[in-house]
Amino acid sequence: MPFTFVGYYDAWPGTPTPEDLEHQRRTGIGPAPDFQQKIREFPSKLPATCKLVGSWATTGPRIGGVMIVDVESWSDLAFINEHYRGWLLFDWHPTATGGVPRT
Repeated sequence: MPFTFVGYYDAWPGTPTPEDLEHQRRTGIGPAPDFQQKIREFPSKLPATCKLVGSWATTGPRIGGVMIVDVESWSDLAFINEHYRGWLLFDWHPTATGGVPRT
């Protein structure tokens, strides 16, 4: 039975730098290409025991947001942490119900 976790995430310390944020503000260009690639490839790299329910990022100069996943084990959360290592830090919290039926 999968368990549902809510992960609050923030930028890895020092990523992005103040210079990166200023460049994004001036040019309108989004996050670094390496980070954009991590985001695009993430759903296809998830283990079979992990399902992405949803993810929402904040708008503005600060990187942060929420990710919700259904997982079978701690190793699924470890996979996500490792995938975004160097870019995002997650603070995972289990839901009280352990998940809801999803079709």
